[in-house]
Amino acid sequence: MSRELLRTSLASVEIERQGWLVRDQIPLDVITILAGMAGIAKSTILAWYVAGLTQGTLHGDFYGTPVPVAIIAGEDDISRMLVPRLKVAGANLELVTALSGVHVVEEGEDWITSPNLADDLAAIRTALVETGARLLIIDPIISLMRGDSHRLEDVRRNLDPLASMAAELDIAIVCVAHFNKGGGQASDKVSGSHAFRDIARSMLLLAVDDETDNRILSVEKSNYSPVKPSIAFHVESVDVPTRTGDTTTVGMAVMLGDSTLTVQDILNRDVSVLGERSSELIDYVNRQPEGVRAEDVAAALDIPVNQARTYLSRAASGGRINRAERGIYVALRNTNATSPDPVGSVASVANLSPLAPFATHATVATAPGSVANGVAGTEDYCEHGVTTGARCSRCGGVAA
Repeated sequence: MSRELLRTSLASVEIERQGWLVRDQIPLDVITILAGMAGIAKSTILAWYVAGLTQGTLHGDFYGTPVPVAIIAGEDDISRMLVPRLKVAGANLELVTALSGVHVVEEGEDWITSPNLADDLAAIRTALVETGARLLIIDPIISLMRGDSHRLEDVRRNLDPLASMAAELDIAIVCVAHFNKGGGQASDKVSGSHAFRDIARSMLLLAVDDETDNRILSVEKSNYSPVKPSIAFHVESVDVPTRTGDTTTVGMAVMLGDSTLTVQDILNRDVSVLGERSSELIDYVNRQPEGVRAEDVAAALDIPVNQARTYLSRAASGGRINRAERGIYVALRNTNATSPDPVGSVASVANLSPLAPFATHATVATAPGSVANGVAGTEDYCEHGVTTGARCSRCGGVAA
């Protein structure tokens, strides 16, 4: 290895405009970090972004022009989670490529393993060039790293070449990270070394508003945007038909528009509101292997359902229990992860039969800051939160 110090006379540098994959949220040429607690719908909101980008409907430099996307999904099975999630979001799967496996041949044997930045960055670069991808999603980033994610040197060794590749190829890279448990400042919540925040030029944080069960996505750091917007969405469960005739259930992000509530506001809420019932609540959840709903807790603790819902949400936000899916909470020990799939085109996955004509709320994707279906500021919803004029996939109704 050789090292050479590079020198640039600033008098020779022409001023350029910062490019945006998604305006004010995901800049081009750099790394963006998306962080939140486990199971909070980070992959679901990313599917919404992919849908908008592959349909050309998100405001940014490619508005009106569909662009290819590449995904390294280290924890999601391609056919059981990734493809169904993208399909209900309305993504054009012909423009999405999965880079979630590496075929290794050594001493007469071969196997599939997960890619890593140390060994496979050159191959990842080649795939990005060949597919023309303008966005690379790595979910989660820690699955591709070698070394200790809490050591600055190790994080730099992994991410600096990745950042250089983003600048070289003029693409955006979104790396998914997890939150540390407990409260605190939003800027300190990303698990691992502070180098994650330092290397990223934009940081998106995701949290649950325990008053409404809506998700709040905030731009916590932005080196290039004069504004730091927050948007709100909720997650709707959708049944998707499979090739065998049964169904699988995935989450779909339904945009609600701008939010004055930020992730920092949510983190500031006092988890001690549980008071003396804290241990009783956690103990009850820990004794229910199938998980609990607010109604179960309300009956067991003899409290109102709304209060039980708030207690459960705040306990999950504080890292004391897990939110398994919308409305269901489980003990921390019940969390499971899936193993990665080999490399493959997302559009080529054949486990799904054609979807029934239900509404995919993100198909008519809008820029963050406007309400889904292009009806800015509307407050007309069906009982499942579908905006005016859209057909709900759960009740089949159309809001007035």
